[in-house]
Amino acid sequence: MRQVANALCLQVYRRCPPLLQRRFWWLLAAMLVLALVETATVGLIAFYAAAVSDPLSTLRLAALQSLRTFSWLEPALATPRALIGSLSLLVMLAVPLKNLLRGLVTYRMARYSASLEALFGQQLLARLLARDYLWQVRQNSADLVQQVNWRHHLGRNFVTPHLNILCELAMLTALLAGLLLVQPLVSLLFFAVQAAVGVLVYRSLRRGLDRSATACRQAELVMSRQASQAIHGVKDVQMTGSAAHFVAAFAAPARRFAAAFGRQQFWKESPLLALESLGFVLVAGAIVLMLFGLHYSPLQTTGTTALLAVTAWRSLPAFNRVLSSLAGVRGSRPYVLTLLEVLQAPLETTAPQTAEAPVPLTFERELALEGVSFAYGAASAPVLHDFNLRLRRGESLGVMGPSGCGKSTLIDVICGLLWPGAGTVRLDGRVLQPVDLPAWRCRIGYVPQFPYIFDGTLAQNVAFGVAEERIDRAAVLQVCTQAGVDFLAQLPQGIDTAIGERGVRLSGGQRQRVAIARALYRQPQVVIFDEATSALDEEKDAQIRQLLLQLKGRLTLIVVSHRPSTLADCDRILRLG
Repeated sequence: MRQVANALCLQVYRRCPPLLQRRFWWLLAAMLVLALVETATVGLIAFYAAAVSDPLSTLRLAALQSLRTFSWLEPALATPRALIGSLSLLVMLAVPLKNLLRGLVTYRMARYSASLEALFGQQLLARLLARDYLWQVRQNSADLVQQVNWRHHLGRNFVTPHLNILCELAMLTALLAGLLLVQPLVSLLFFAVQAAVGVLVYRSLRRGLDRSATACRQAELVMSRQASQAIHGVKDVQMTGSAAHFVAAFAAPARRFAAAFGRQQFWKESPLLALESLGFVLVAGAIVLMLFGLHYSPLQTTGTTALLAVTAWRSLPAFNRVLSSLAGVRGSRPYVLTLLEVLQAPLETTAPQTAEAPVPLTFERELALEGVSFAYGAASAPVLHDFNLRLRRGESLGVMGPSGCGKSTLIDVICGLLWPGAGTVRLDGRVLQPVDLPAWRCRIGYVPQFPYIFDGTLAQNVAFGVAEERIDRAAVLQVCTQAGVDFLAQLPQGIDTAIGERGVRLSGGQRQRVAIARALYRQPQVVIFDEATSALDEEKDAQIRQLLLQLKGRLTLIVVSHRPSTLADCDRILRLG
């Protein structure tokens, strides 16, 4: 943890692809150009203010006298009126151009941060989905979703402030260098005091920011869990009248978050209050020092004061943005640390993840489990012990047994979601290795007891995981017919009708038929019905049995059920427990 905390920026940079790394250096070069332009503009405005206050004395400056030797500049420097007019024109051109450049740099910074945010969000989601299935089922789903959503803390709240710090420091450095050439002593004192106060303010608020940011992160996790439980179980919430419980459970961490967030914002705004007061004190103090300490003439004092005032106009907001960005970085650190820990944690997955779709394995003769044992953890009793099974292609196998006997574990081992602690799984005599599991799953259609129906169209739900433009609509209609989806005529837009999140617009039997159509869409050789009819009434169960009879012989079927009637037509029945 300490090593991660000490090199967050470097770790984020190293996880970027080469293209984004090159963009960073181009962005840094643009910031340096902007710093030089800002410094030149500040000098021009300061000189303009001094010229307006005393144009005759300004015209007598040696530098301007030497410029009058150029014939094309002589008309602009001939009279006080011409000088002020020329400088006014320069200011009218320089300030908009400077602001245009700053706007472009700000846009590129924001776009760069958003690109990183998208990249790390993609990496986080890919990483979480690549984790072992056993690890996934042990996690809180709300926490995993929240972790992916925390990507904005890395982009907007971590990378963007760092880019702002680099940009402002480049500008402050250029300003300091320019001022040192003109007024070394006063400028050095001016910047040194600002920097010292800024460091003291940041050091004093750093610990408070860390504590409030950690408290915000913890409260957000609890709020996310409570909201997910209530929304996902809304029917049970309504039936049990427990809405008040979930609201109260959400309100407690919400109050903690509000208090911590208030403290966090106070710490973030503290630098502005301190530096604003400091700016006026420094300008007034510099005037006193020049008049009574350094015995400057009124013209020198006026010119230097104008320069310091314009510098303060740019430097004080810049110092404030640096401190505010540092505060933002401190506030995002707990989130970024968590995200980097997720990305850097050992994957511990049985099957490698690739960007390309695996080539499905062929199932020609027999699937065999030989001496398979599995336990959920080293200290747990084996759920399967020295288990053997042979399943011929085209055979239908019924699996039944009491709860906890290992039916679901057996199915997960057959699917390759769980890797046996001992024994082998063979396909046509070939021992399946972890590298084979994605290709093997392509041959399996899975119908669970409670199918996942998302808020999309019927076609999108049947072709689950396929981009909409790549959905084979003819195949969707075909598998809907095979699965007995007899309610298509009732849907206003047919297969393009939205069926609601969790299929709320469908009955239980209709949702199961959608799940069966989804299993058939990928043209599997094996279809597994995992308690697919246990939540249905006898009439709906009979309809699913008719479908099983239609599939029997064409596909290899594994039917898990506690109802003997559902398994009556299977070629053989395996009783567990």
